Amino acid sequence: MPKNTKMSSVLKELWVFSQAGIPIVEFSKETGLDKFLMGSFVSAIKLYSQHLSEKGLNSFILENHKFIIKSLLEGNAILVCRTNVDMKDKKIDEQCDVIARIFEELYKPEDIKKWDGTLSYFDEFKEKLDLYFKMSNL
Repeated sequence: MPKNTKMSSVLKELWVFSQAGIPIVEFSKETGLDKFLMGSFVSAIKLYSQHLSEKGLNSFILENHKFIIKSLLEGNAILVCRTNVDMKDKKIDEQCDVIARIFEELYKPEDIKKWDGTLSYFDEFKEKLDLYFKMSNL
């Protein structure tokens, strides 16, 4: 996360992973989770859940943490947001939808498919997200 970035009061952490679970972007003020392990877990559970239902898994709760999962770019990327379990779903969904829209305005499915692993490729998204968080905290 860029220095001096303050996440929203709703979200505690967020990640964007490739469909294969490779970390693309991380905004985290509490760096306790291994993003590679998290990406692999989310990718696997998302894929498996899609075999059980058409939409697949869209959230899960671990202790007092709620994780929201959104497919991006026709399933080529996965947005994961962590919040407190008592946070209202409407507020969470609103922020996750804005973040998803910002990402999808900047990138196309082909961009993720052709991505060579260089994280600086997503710097523009990080900058726009940083600005969004600053504006939403005013």
